[in-house]
Amino acid sequence: MMETPRQTGEMEVQRPVTDGPATLSESNSGTVIAGGWWRWDVLLCLVVSLVSAALLPLDDTDLPMHLRTGAWILEHGTVPFVEPFAWTREGAPFYAYSWLPEVLYQLAWQAGGAWGLSLLHALFVAGAVAALWDLARTARWSLWATRLVVSIHLILWLLVQPATRPQLMLAIAMPLAWAGAIRLRDHGRISMPWSGLLRVWFAALLAVNAHLFFLLTIVPGVVLLAANPVPWRRALQYTGATVVGWFCTPYALNLLDILRLYLGPNPLVGPASPITELENGFAVLMHAGIGTRILVGILLVLPLLPFMSTLRQRERWWYGMAWLAGMGLYGLALRGLLIWWLLALPLVAMAFASIPLPSLVLTKRLVVLGWLVSIVGLIGQGLTMRQKMPTVDTLPHSESPALAKAVGVMSCMFQNDAGSQPVRGTTVFNYGSYLTWKVPAVSWSVDGRSIFPDSVAMAEVRQELRHGSLVEPPWRSSELALLPPGYVTIGKIAADSGWERVSLSPDTAAAVAELWTRRSLSRKHQRCLSAGNSGGDTPQP
Repeated sequence: MMETPRQTGEMEVQRPVTDGPATLSESNSGTVIAGGWWRWDVLLCLVVSLVSAALLPLDDTDLPMHLRTGAWILEHGTVPFVEPFAWTREGAPFYAYSWLPEVLYQLAWQAGGAWGLSLLHALFVAGAVAALWDLARTARWSLWATRLVVSIHLILWLLVQPATRPQLMLAIAMPLAWAGAIRLRDHGRISMPWSGLLRVWFAALLAVNAHLFFLLTIVPGVVLLAANPVPWRRALQYTGATVVGWFCTPYALNLLDILRLYLGPNPLVGPASPITELENGFAVLMHAGIGTRILVGILLVLPLLPFMSTLRQRERWWYGMAWLAGMGLYGLALRGLLIWWLLALPLVAMAFASIPLPSLVLTKRLVVLGWLVSIVGLIGQGLTMRQKMPTVDTLPHSESPALAKAVGVMSCMFQNDAGSQPVRGTTVFNYGSYLTWKVPAVSWSVDGRSIFPDSVAMAEVRQELRHGSLVEPPWRSSELALLPPGYVTIGKIAADSGWERVSLSPDTAAAVAELWTRRSLSRKHQRCLSAGNSGGDTPQP
């Protein structure tokens, strides 16, 4: 028997089987009808995403490490399996699970510097928007619902999470996986069933080579499990295409090892983490921005909205499980908000589709005016953020003003030592990523990535959280140390006659990090200081 069409985010339209996928157009009740207005919306959203993302600053603590890893992969022609950077983890396992965007970042940097990276980031954001529109057209969302979902999607990835990070690949992969699942479910109505499998496979392939949470691409399979009756053959095909995509990676035989290594218990990702985005999401909500609060509020009330009563029990169960999984990840860490949004996309669209489109002409014009104001706001926010970034380096970084002098001296000291054994350096967690990229001739004690279970970083986190007694960094086994002013270990280094402080005269208002070297390196740094190279820029890897 044919079911009665429901006013949900996945609008059922009685159409001949031979027709292609329904197009999106405007209607007062959120119903999908034929038309071409949606193409102008797609074009507008793509232009906005490209311009806004290109104007955002590149300040992210992990980006330098991603660039360094991408450079290492291009240099060696393979991905690393053993720690390539930190001398404190020599011989330990290391998996560059985000190798694909890291290589693309490095290629963009080589081709166009900071603007090359900005352009690549803009293309990624535009790809996320295009993938969401593909999902909207496949699921036959109303144009009203699609506009709202895409608007939040843009705000989320441009303002809430503006950084150039590999998780942006999930914003492309997850909508593709949802669209693929819907195409498999509606196989009898869509003329090209293989397009669904291709979407599912590509989404899994993109996710597994870009982010640790690649397993999330199996979740959109709930679309098939929620169908009545369940198309078990299509569900198995979805699972098979996803698993095949997961194994399309140079780490295919190490996936379990990767999950065990990076998701195992450690102080960096545990309770009371000193890293804001790894704190409990609901705890951070108390002092979060208004945009984050609104988004979390929308996600929280989804199961309570009236549209849920129009769904079958099976649909409520499976979509609710996806929503609950996202809420759980958000509860574990603030960064889970992005995942929660991606897992709840169908429910969000259904909720918005249940809202009647305003019928008054004046109201419609006000909605369009609000959209235009939002566009101007996005672009203006990007320009404002870019102007506030430090300009002491070609790649803006929050730590670059404090490290610029020391980086110039070290670059001069080791500029002729490219083929020699790397010098051992001791630093702190916040400096590790930037220094690993900026001064590759030195092997630093930490690589600086927040989720990596580095033993040195763990000791530092325990110290910050007052878990146990003071744990010294491994300065006794290193040849130089670059530490923040007033760091407790500096006093012990100063008391050791084998060390010497490099005199860095700051010409900025920022507090300059202290650089200490073994006396055996004294001649090198004195030569660089006398030559006036302490403020020079560093050749990039």
